[in-house]
Amino acid sequence: MKKFGRRALALVLAVLLLGLCACSAKTEMVQEETAASEIAAEPAQDAVKPEEAPVAEKPSKEEEPDAAIEEKKPETVEPEENEETAQEPEVRAPIDELPEQEAPAVTDAPLTCTISISCATILDHLDKLDPEKVELVPEDGWILAPVTVEFMAGQNVFDVLLATVKANAIHMEYQNTPMYETAYIEGIGNLYEFDCGALSGWMYRVNGWFPNYGCSRYAVQAGDVIEWMYTCDLGSDVGGGGVSQGYEE
Repeated sequence: MKKFGRRALALVLAVLLLGLCACSAKTEMVQEETAASEIAAEPAQDAVKPEEAPVAEKPSKEEEPDAAIEEKKPETVEPEENEETAQEPEVRAPIDELPEQEAPAVTDAPLTCTISISCATILDHLDKLDPEKVELVPEDGWILAPVTVEFMAGQNVFDVLLATVKANAIHMEYQNTPMYETAYIEGIGNLYEFDCGALSGWMYRVNGWFPNYGCSRYAVQAGDVIEWMYTCDLGSDVGGGGVSQGYEE
């Protein structure tokens, strides 16, 4: 009996020993398989990574070929010329051949002319003069000796006369009708028309010429010589026979 128990115990120990050996062998196999799988996985991971392309060395400026330099320069496209688009170059005249330009006229600058007022003809016809007016006639016949006055461009003979008598405190009476551009001088220095006869009155002359129209229509020019004179014979005694007395009738 004791002998049988020993055999059973030995059998159990043998079975346990065999089981341990089997487990150990199985564990070693599993470890070998795991290691093998890890080894196999490493190349796969390396295969996933893309291979880096080798970096080409940049050539220096000295080694850069001329062709590459020419490629960098932008190409200049020259327009094609044809008979329609081609134009002759502009020809400019020399400066000394250019036409001269006149300076603009100055309209606001004062101009000058000469004006005078004379009643000298009355001295030769005192017998016809109203006795009450004798003392009004100057001994030399000048109510205003020739004097240079200023005027503005565009003014007429009447404008110049009116400004002159005001500046010199000389009496003057007139009739002015702007609508018809007429002005009639009735009296200067208190000497009126008809004071020295039926053909007497005031007349004006510019540069030696007696205009046949009113003094308000004669535009004065720089340097004009304006003469106002009293006539006793409708202008014949002062060189203007047949001319109206400074106004349009």
